[in-house]
Amino acid sequence: MSKYLSFVPLSLYNIAAFLRSQLFLLPVLLFFYQENGLTVGDFYLIQGLIVFFAFLFEIPAGYLGDIFPRKYILITAYALFLGRLFLWIFFRGFEIILIGEFLYACSKACFDSVSSSFIYDILKKNGEEAKMVKAYSNFNAAMYIGTGIAALLGAGLYEKLGSHVLLIAEFVIYSTAILLLSCLPNAHRPVKSAVVSFKERLKKFWVAVRYILKSRKYCYLVLFSGFMVGVSHFFFWSFQPLMKSSGIDPSVSLTDLADSIGWDARVFGETVWNYLLSLNWLDFIKVMGLVIFINNVIRSSFSYFAAGVAKYVSLYKLGFTSFVMEIIGCALSFILMQAGYITPLDCLLFIIFLCVCIGLQLMFTISHISRLHRLINPKIRSLSSSVNMMTGRLLTSVMLMAPKFLLEHESNAGHIRVIDIFWIYALVFIPVGIFFLYKIYRYNVKAEHSLMNVSSEEV
Repeated sequence: MSKYLSFVPLSLYNIAAFLRSQLFLLPVLLFFYQENGLTVGDFYLIQGLIVFFAFLFEIPAGYLGDIFPRKYILITAYALFLGRLFLWIFFRGFEIILIGEFLYACSKACFDSVSSSFIYDILKKNGEEAKMVKAYSNFNAAMYIGTGIAALLGAGLYEKLGSHVLLIAEFVIYSTAILLLSCLPNAHRPVKSAVVSFKERLKKFWVAVRYILKSRKYCYLVLFSGFMVGVSHFFFWSFQPLMKSSGIDPSVSLTDLADSIGWDARVFGETVWNYLLSLNWLDFIKVMGLVIFINNVIRSSFSYFAAGVAKYVSLYKLGFTSFVMEIIGCALSFILMQAGYITPLDCLLFIIFLCVCIGLQLMFTISHISRLHRLINPKIRSLSSSVNMMTGRLLTSVMLMAPKFLLEHESNAGHIRVIDIFWIYALVFIPVGIFFLYKIYRYNVKAEHSLMNVSSEEV
């Protein structure tokens, strides 16, 4: 009976997570922004502000998850996103987009702060804590599958139906998800006497910040990890501006893409090719949707193999490899953009390379966080994880907002263009990355063996 009681609520929760990931506008977000009179610079600025807002709301969201039942925090997260959709359905303009993305940042912070804890609460209520890894994997799989489907179909649906219809569709989907969440049990009921005050939580957080900054073993790894997270986010949100600036149409369908790169009956065989052409739904799958789908597949694959790779590759080597790959990606961006004409195949292969760079960065971050949990003082373990996440968000927000000011006069050919951002950033990436890697090598690699046996008393 216990198994049944866990299975039903977690299944409903996974369905709600799947529905949450139906972001049909994600692969064409730049075009939606431009519908509202925004520029490419505004696109970078707002993505940076989203991360910054999430950074500011990180601690308050975690505190709310402690003093209120987590089910209500989840419903609040979904409701905040509904508010974003409501604004975008009925209003237009820069300010409306910005307010909507602020609501999204708050929604994301609330969801991230309790999503995994809610699963554990359900399992603990039924005495099945040992199933946490499997349950959390199923939860993430539901979101990855949902994001992949939405990415594949979003661009095509945007072209056929327009943004207004897609926003209404997302509103209906999220409303359904909230109904599902309301049916879930209230497994977490906080004990008021055990809840730490918000002021006390801030004090403990500041203790963790000071500890990490003073510790050479952790400081440079945390900063380097945040630095690499920022670079990867910049790469990801540059996919659409890159394709647009290079003359590649992100709304090209897979049918047209196959024709342009010579994937025809000679490759697939006459019968198979004719059958593929007869599938009209292929016209709904656009290049940008395929790119985001591939990015999700690569990210999930690198996440899955991170633990195995960490057994054979040191953290320093993994970070160094990730750094070199991202510098190569930045250099290739500049070279390809300067080449003028880029075929759809070249563009797709290049972006897949950037996806691999992002996957390597994610693998390094997972290994780094695992090491941090293993070695750091248990009394500040969770707070140290928050410091690490907030460092990444802060550096990401800076890297994403900077192009707005560099591209402030993007319409003037005499000023900085999108393609110039990559080599400008490379001038920053290389010396900063080398500095962090040198410090990591100096304070970690030489003492790696002894660090593996550090006890909580030593830290």
